[in-house]
Amino acid sequence: MAPSTRGKCNQNSNSKELDKDRDKDKSPEQPSPAKMKGYKITDNERSRKYGIGANSLAMLVQKAQLKFPLQELHIYLALDGFEVSDDEYFNSLPAQTLLIVAGPDAVITTDADFEFEKMRQQSPLLKVADIFYDFIEQHPDKFRRMIMEYEQQKQQRALDNTKAHLSLKAEHMEWFEGSEERFQSKEEAMAMRAQTRVRGYYYKTKEELTRTPLYRQNSKARQVINSVLEQFRYLLIGCDYFSMMFNRKCQQKHEILLQQIGEEQPDAVSVPNKRLRQVIKDYTVRNAILDEWSVSLCTDLGDFYCQGAYSDNGNFCSMQHTINPYASRENLILFQVWNLDHQIELCRSILPALVDNVQELVTQPQRKCALHKKRVVDISVLEYFLEIFSLKNLKLVHIVCHEKVQRVNRSNGRLLCADCHEYRIVQELMDLQTAHTTS
Repeated sequence: MAPSTRGKCNQNSNSKELDKDRDKDKSPEQPSPAKMKGYKITDNERSRKYGIGANSLAMLVQKAQLKFPLQELHIYLALDGFEVSDDEYFNSLPAQTLLIVAGPDAVITTDADFEFEKMRQQSPLLKVADIFYDFIEQHPDKFRRMIMEYEQQKQQRALDNTKAHLSLKAEHMEWFEGSEERFQSKEEAMAMRAQTRVRGYYYKTKEELTRTPLYRQNSKARQVINSVLEQFRYLLIGCDYFSMMFNRKCQQKHEILLQQIGEEQPDAVSVPNKRLRQVIKDYTVRNAILDEWSVSLCTDLGDFYCQGAYSDNGNFCSMQHTINPYASRENLILFQVWNLDHQIELCRSILPALVDNVQELVTQPQRKCALHKKRVVDISVLEYFLEIFSLKNLKLVHIVCHEKVQRVNRSNGRLLCADCHEYRIVQELMDLQTAHTTS
């Protein structure tokens, strides 16, 4: 008798039912997980270092907890001590970024601090840092004189055996140690350092604005602030996050160089795809939105000049601080303690003014624009953008010239109507990216 096929039919039927059930369980709308990337983690003392693969901040924290069992573990950037607190920022970090695991109240030892301390232990000259910590409050004038004399001697030694004119990794290998090892030229590395500082201002701005009571409690205000942050992001794309500030190959130079050396100035969310980024850049260039501030702060050789303390009220440093981070690895590390100083303060003036204007916009919609006497429709996004991110409000200063005192100047941000040129420019930019996305 031929074998029965009934069992096979039932088996196939049952298998199909199981496949259908599995298909139902699958969610077609579920997003695919982020791509796994490798990171390096260490503790604040750099006692141990591990390589970890992760595709989210939660996964990294979970794996880091196995290596460094802390009661409450937080993740910080070793480069500048900035806390990594959300997946948006985490996913923007390149592979092999060095991260520090520590508690919530830890004082982070950045790469610059760590390397500086190592050099200080090896070099008697760098023990001037002890004077900074022990005597700066009692003897500030004496401290400034010693720093100035030391830096002049250091600069002379560096220039005597300079490699500042060299650019490629193969020509000056020791310059590319540490976090610079992934770059092929000094200019590329310095441009990334400028971008990193500007990105930090964006995430600081986002953090401060989104934790205000107005953002959390007023849905209209939340919509306006989210729109402002999105416009900030597209303007930053348009100027490449002001990467040219530290890039010596940028032909447009800051006016401070004219004062210092008498050079003649030459003529003048998810990340969007490359084509859209180029469209945004082309638009900002075509409309000359950011030309005045898209300049380099260094000479063609790479010399940077301190623009002086806030109280000096100008672009001149009375102590004549200079540095060339292109010349040596030591100078590159020391350059990290040079600050971009907001003349109009970010957290004390700019952001509170922005929040106040948003509140007026949503609670007093009948307000009139001070210029055209027409109903206001938005805040001055471009003015706030320039005050937060650009050299219109930022000065490069030596750490000694960074005065952390409350300033008297105030933000110039205001409410705009539809006839305001600044409003039209920003809206055209946002319409441009919307049209590109839909097409």
